[in-house]
Amino acid sequence: MRQFSLTRRQAILGSCLGAAGTLLPSRAKQERGASQAARVAAPTLRFGVITDVHQDVMHDAVERISSFAEAMRDNGADFVIQLGDFCRPEPRNDGFMKAWNSFEGPRYHVIGNHDMDGGHSNDEVVAYYGMPGRHYSFDRQGLHFIVLDGNDSGGTSGGYARFIGPEQLEWLRADLEANPLPTVVFVHQPLDSSDGVDNRAEVRGVLESAGRLEGHPGVIAVFAGHSHVDYSRLVEGIYYTLVNSASYVWVGGDHRHQSYSAEVHEQHEWIERTCPFRDPLWGLVSIDLVRGSIEIEGGVTEWVGSDPIACGVDPKNVFWGWDPEYSVPRISNWRFPLQSRGDIDG
Repeated sequence: MRQFSLTRRQAILGSCLGAAGTLLPSRAKQERGASQAARVAAPTLRFGVITDVHQDVMHDAVERISSFAEAMRDNGADFVIQLGDFCRPEPRNDGFMKAWNSFEGPRYHVIGNHDMDGGHSNDEVVAYYGMPGRHYSFDRQGLHFIVLDGNDSGGTSGGYARFIGPEQLEWLRADLEANPLPTVVFVHQPLDSSDGVDNRAEVRGVLESAGRLEGHPGVIAVFAGHSHVDYSRLVEGIYYTLVNSASYVWVGGDHRHQSYSAEVHEQHEWIERTCPFRDPLWGLVSIDLVRGSIEIEGGVTEWVGSDPIACGVDPKNVFWGWDPEYSVPRISNWRFPLQSRGDIDG
């Protein structure tokens, strides 16, 4: 069973905007009088985030990523990022990459564990995506962003690697020390639950230490994918958000079923182990350092065919990748007040 740092009900933040698909007013009336000068000096940064599209599983992944790119263009996103389990580095996926690249602004990648399926290496994925490295950082509009790679060798779990090794941790410490800006971290595997990075407590300790550095506003948020669930929680002053899959919930080989036509299933053998989402899911994140908030605008869709319980998944027998509370066809809307630390309030 997935273990969280907080109890379920404590973990669901009181600042949730409400039902997915209904974006509530971002600020109280008195805050709408913030000066135009302040807004110009530090405009809101907006970025699009999508994860676990699984081009190598889904028959319509090109359409899903095309819809995301178009929506981010229409919403004026400053950049987009995908959080892993995107596609294998193979020529047959060039059309999928072309659809991703149709967003003309900056595009960033995180490596997921399934991106190396088929015997591919991390370096092959880095080259195919055009990444600067397996882990890296960048700045935009007074914010610092860090991309981590949770696929280092090591750790205690079997199967796919879920570990951030000593060399990367040392790089992370040095990067945080050298960049005293409000910081957002992206990683594929979660840093706050047992189905995530094996040494997650050690990594969280490094992130938390940034807020104790003199003049450093600290790490304000971590975004991850991997688990195909929808939640957000506050742990030691840092907001951890698991972004739901753009495509499906995995139910495994014991619950195989058909959601699409026989032809689709014949050509895409892994879909029968999933409960797909009818429409793609993604998030639009807005960070306003002047007003002191992070907002996530998500969306809601429905299942294609049967939901996990109808497929025979026992809601009392929670296994990796399925949780009756969070394995839902939505990405929730959230609003987080930023903590008063260092220069974070502007």
